[in-house]
Amino acid sequence: MKSFPNPHSVTELLDNETFQRWMKERRREDRWFWEEWLQVYPEKRDLYEQAVAAFLLIEGKEDNLTDDEVALKTDQILASIPDESVNNIKPLLGWTWVRWVAAAIVIGLATWYQFLPKPQDATLTSRNEEKALEEGKWTRVSNTGQQPMVVLLPDNSSVVLSQGSSVRFRKEISKTKREVFLQGEGFFEVAKDAQKPFFVYTNSLTTKVLGTSFQVRSFEGETVALVKVKSGKVAVTSVAAPNKPTFLTEHQQLSIVTKTNEVIQKTSDNVAENPTAIVNQQFTYEFAPVSEIFGQLQEAYHLPIQYDHEKLQSCTFTGQLNDVPFLEKIRLICLTIEATYEVVDDKVIIHSQGCN
Repeated sequence: MKSFPNPHSVTELLDNETFQRWMKERRREDRWFWEEWLQVYPEKRDLYEQAVAAFLLIEGKEDNLTDDEVALKTDQILASIPDESVNNIKPLLGWTWVRWVAAAIVIGLATWYQFLPKPQDATLTSRNEEKALEEGKWTRVSNTGQQPMVVLLPDNSSVVLSQGSSVRFRKEISKTKREVFLQGEGFFEVAKDAQKPFFVYTNSLTTKVLGTSFQVRSFEGETVALVKVKSGKVAVTSVAAPNKPTFLTEHQQLSIVTKTNEVIQKTSDNVAENPTAIVNQQFTYEFAPVSEIFGQLQEAYHLPIQYDHEKLQSCTFTGQLNDVPFLEKIRLICLTIEATYEVVDDKVIIHSQGCN
């Protein structure tokens, strides 16, 4: 039976000789090994990504960095971290520096908001932001087509808008929170950022999350507004009771009768209602051809993905992408197959030299 390492920190993974060899030599058998490793330890994907990022930051394609160049990179990293986190820390060189960067990444991701702030009055906030929209600080996107439409938000979150729906959001990310105003129906996949909670406002309710996927429906004229959670945890408040949040977790939903403000909470069983809807689809793969994954993503998000079929014919991906936004799905796949991507004219273009 194959033996897999079980690191509990980025530093432990960076110290692993098999991981170092995989990052430096990119051998096919090592790729298979780490794909299997991610299948055995799917909960360690974040740890793996942090280790890869830390390794590439110092190693990457630059095998001949001088000490001065390493020190410069160190200064750049230190400049991006709050002063209280780096007191008395001096730049380190070589592999030790990589390990320190990995630790800094982990520390930066560890902060988590524990308390729900008092919700704003959605109607009042809506009026204020309409003024900001007129001043050019916000963007409004409407789906006037006949099929769902994906909207990529500035923080790399995404929302799939149903027909006849619209969203508006800040052009530049706020320092304290992320806000989206929804009219109609949208499926949100929120990029994780513990420092900036994500709010979705409608005329009937407010939904607050840190990083998850969920559906909100609140059409003007309909008697019921609802929230369905696919993954993670959200807090929902009604306009009538802004200080009484209801917490929903995976596969739970909440409905609010708009005339009476009655709140109905139950387990969501909407898969049977519409198994092809994006809120019900699973993005879990085991050695799946990348071309098939791109096909599923194109169909689910209605956004073209352009790539060289011949170059990617031997590329596979193992992992689950259920709780991450559209572009994060693309990024993780590209990270695995050593590809890059760009978004041009409402389509995603993949650049790759192929897989061995």
